[in-house]
Amino acid sequence: MIEAYLGLLGVPRRAPSAAYLRELHRAHVARVPYTNAEIMLGRPGTVALDVALRRVTSGLGGYCFHLNAAFSELLRALGFTVTLHRGYVVAALDEVDPALNHLALLVHDLPDPANPGGRWLADAGLGDALFDPVPLVDGEHRQGPFAYTLTASPQPEPGWRLRHDPAGSFAACDIVAAPAVLADFATAHEYLSTSEQSPFTRFLTAQRRTADGVDILRGCTLLGIDATGRREEHLATRERWREVLAELFGLSGGDLDELWPGAVAAHEEWVSRRRASAEENLPSPREAADDGVAALTATEGGASGGDLLPVARSVPAAAPEPAA
Repeated sequence: MIEAYLGLLGVPRRAPSAAYLRELHRAHVARVPYTNAEIMLGRPGTVALDVALRRVTSGLGGYCFHLNAAFSELLRALGFTVTLHRGYVVAALDEVDPALNHLALLVHDLPDPANPGGRWLADAGLGDALFDPVPLVDGEHRQGPFAYTLTASPQPEPGWRLRHDPAGSFAACDIVAAPAVLADFATAHEYLSTSEQSPFTRFLTAQRRTADGVDILRGCTLLGIDATGRREEHLATRERWREVLAELFGLSGGDLDELWPGAVAAHEEWVSRRRASAEENLPSPREAADDGVAALTATEGGASGGDLLPVARSVPAAAPEPAA
């Protein structure tokens, strides 16, 4: 399965190094879509490693729990030292007591001139965020048109805060320093992938990160962000919608047509809200946070992401905080 995984990424097997980690990370976020398609189709799966690997190598993509679980196994199989960590994606920098909603990875023992300590935040499951792994070094880290800032986390448990670029779909992701195991994320995944209150169950999103920027599909709206600005396209026909899913995100399953009516309905609802806001002379809804993207990306952290992306920003307080 590892050879199939590398084939999907278009990257050969090499010895572990910081440069090879960057190569793998870039290929992953560009070629493996961050998406809730399987969740929307009623196939949420579990956080088990075999489930994650099967989804990724079958071209189905996923959100943080699947993408980073699979990526961690690929890295280990290639000789990297990897640890899993609990993450908390927040929609606002002053959000307190967030619930577990993200799986992040740290890769160790890879020093290079930019990162003598050799620890890297590798995250293929943050939707519109990282293109490269980030050195675990405080300060600003620029990647293409976006800038991220790494600082100490303000949350009670020691860790780091990755602050997203202002153009991104969420405010920040807090990462706990203590290592975790996959089972720690089972309750959060179950909620985010099955609850009617979760943005991941409301409408389709797909995202990919490239060297130039990010492509985001939410419902039947396609958004592109790069150094030149933002471009938005309403995908008015099922044929154009399917073309974008296939060409940009590699999603081509026949049952995706089942999601088209919901995509149209979500778009119409969003347009209605935007029109109402304009008539009342209120600020237009922030697109990256709209509909539970900050109304989805999700994130993730999933989703991600986002609610132009689903980044599901919260899980009920009942979801336990696993001991790391």
